[in-house]
Amino acid sequence: MRFAGRDHVGALLNDLTANVFQNVGCGPGVIADVVRGLNDAVTPGATRGEQVDVQFRASGSVCEVIVSVDDTEIWRTSHSIP
Repeated sequence: MRFAGRDHVGALLNDLTANVFQNVGCGPGVIADVVRGLNDAVTPGATRGEQVDVQFRASGSVCEVIVSVDDTEIWRTSHSIP
């Protein structure tokens, strides 16, 4: 997903993130931590109007989220898929 501008960040990204992690079997605590960290990573760049990319990747028993601003990775998290 690519965001440019704060108006595109928020409920949509939160819902998508929660659904992705819920669908791979993560619990509410993990989901809340990922959503909080993702918002902390995405919001500053989006507010400044920078191009913010969010990638969700699942491989084997791990699901990860990667945030890049202007093609530079600024945040990454991964969690085991139960």
